Amino acid sequence: MSRVEIVNRTRESFLTRKKVQKIVDFVLKEEGKDFPGCLSIAAVDEEEIRSLKKRFFHQDACTDVISFFYGFSDEDDIWGEIIICPAVVKQEAHVRGESEERALSIVLIHGLLHLLGYEDEDAEKARAMEERQEALYRLLEEEEEREKLIKRAIKVREYAYAPYSSFPVGAALLGYDGDIFTGCNVENASLGLTICAERVAIFKAISQGVREFKRIAIIADPSSYCFPCGACRQVLYEFAPQLEVIAAKSDRDYEIVSLHSLLPRAFFLRNDDRKE
Repeated sequence: MSRVEIVNRTRESFLTRKKVQKIVDFVLKEEGKDFPGCLSIAAVDEEEIRSLKKRFFHQDACTDVISFFYGFSDEDDIWGEIIICPAVVKQEAHVRGESEERALSIVLIHGLLHLLGYEDEDAEKARAMEERQEALYRLLEEEEEREKLIKRAIKVREYAYAPYSSFPVGAALLGYDGDIFTGCNVENASLGLTICAERVAIFKAISQGVREFKRIAIIADPSSYCFPCGACRQVLYEFAPQLEVIAAKSDRDYEIVSLHSLLPRAFFLRNDDRKE
């Protein structure tokens, strides 16, 4: 993991330090790189980035990002520098109708890819680079979404009623509309009346009119991964055969499987038009 130093020399808001470090770590991981030393990231105003563009690229124009790769000589050295102009990025984001955070994240990814050897001096290379940065951003969004679900599952696990098994479980179910429904296991002295966290979550969602689901996160004992029981698999399959199941120990340690792989020959009625 590269150490990141961030300086904001503008009055414009920029990405948080935590977000910047996450993006850097994620891109390096996905690209299979592990650089020692420090990466410098600076947010500058339009006048400064125009000056840099003119000095190093002989172009008298503003731009959104400039990258400089310095190489490696010592673990404490700065191996690369990314200069970003938030004002330009936000202006372009406004024109495209996208959020400022997304635009700043994409530009940071773009700068990182340049440091990793990607080029965009011709149309073909530019298209390949754009496709890669968009793909990386989508993967980053998915990872952040999973981590958010796991954190919600961890929180709701605190409310589990499990005096008989001493095995509290939390689940967080994501609908395609973006809503998150949580549930914990609720045990009963008549053990057959116990209900699992996954079913609590999906029944809550169904009772609020939601029928389509994207992924579910489940966490129990942080020393092992917890997957849905057979009954929960069948109930989840009723509404989301292609559901992504996240079995977690923590928000940074989890396994991902498809519900279909957990229940490859699920029961459904003959008049049910779903396919396995």
